[in-house]
Amino acid sequence: MRVSSPTPKPFARRLRLLVLLLLLLALILLAPCPSLMPSAFAEDNILQATAPLPIDDTPGCMPDPAGYREDGTGYWDASITVDVSMTRAYDTHIMLVNIRIADPSQLRTSMASRYGTNTTHIGSVLAKRKNAVLALNGDFYAIHSGGYLVRQGKMYRNKPDGKTDVLIIDDQGDFHIYPKATKESLAAFGGVAVNTFNFGPALVIDGQRCTDLNKAEVAPHKLAQRICIAQTGPLSYLCIATEGPENKNSLGLTLDQFADFVAEQGCINAYNLDGGSSATVVLNNKKINALSTGKIRPLSDIIYFASAAAAQ
Repeated sequence: MRVSSPTPKPFARRLRLLVLLLLLLALILLAPCPSLMPSAFAEDNILQATAPLPIDDTPGCMPDPAGYREDGTGYWDASITVDVSMTRAYDTHIMLVNIRIADPSQLRTSMASRYGTNTTHIGSVLAKRKNAVLALNGDFYAIHSGGYLVRQGKMYRNKPDGKTDVLIIDDQGDFHIYPKATKESLAAFGGVAVNTFNFGPALVIDGQRCTDLNKAEVAPHKLAQRICIAQTGPLSYLCIATEGPENKNSLGLTLDQFADFVAEQGCINAYNLDGGSSATVVLNNKKINALSTGKIRPLSDIIYFASAAAAQ
């Protein structure tokens, strides 16, 4: 009589389990480490400041040189993330810079010199002076004689003219825009103003695209290089900087086109800043926008984002 040998089923099951475990181990070992993925860090980790920065003219914490991406597209540390990307619309190259911070004090401003002077410096100089992770041109405050001007918690002017949209950034890092601001309308603001701007006009207010963009000083109907700063959420911001007709392969945008594009980015509030050759984005102490002309205009002030992660 022929007898069949029994199939070693327990051994086969153990073998399959061992293979699965080895495959799982290989996946774990080969998966990218989160510490090498700045974007993943930016999205999945809660930012923390060592301590709030003082509301005065002192610089932020020194950025970590290792926090800058080698390809120049951003920065991250425990307190701030910056992500730079490029897109194209209206036959123009457009830069989008998303910023997240841990504490409102990390959104700051600085003047090129003391108030009342017309001193200017190029943006990279002003950024380096303040240890800025990222800096943008401000509203060229020195050319205005009126308006409601507060910088780093100190009021310098309270002369709103009823013709200019005013942006107030409060001590929570939130944006408040007052169209055609007057002393009466600004009196409705019940918070603490840390920084204010008097350029404009407003592009988006409370999620709605603005329609009154008639401001002669910004040449609304001209194809031009334009820049804005926007709030997209709590302690989350977006800078949008377009190229202009002087840049290779770009036409520039009218103010209406710019407002349309900005509104499509999901901004809560967005405010136009001084454009043309003044439009400046500085990362790691280098201007990174609209480089094809080589033109750099000195500025009277900057808006900047600082680290609040003190070196250990």
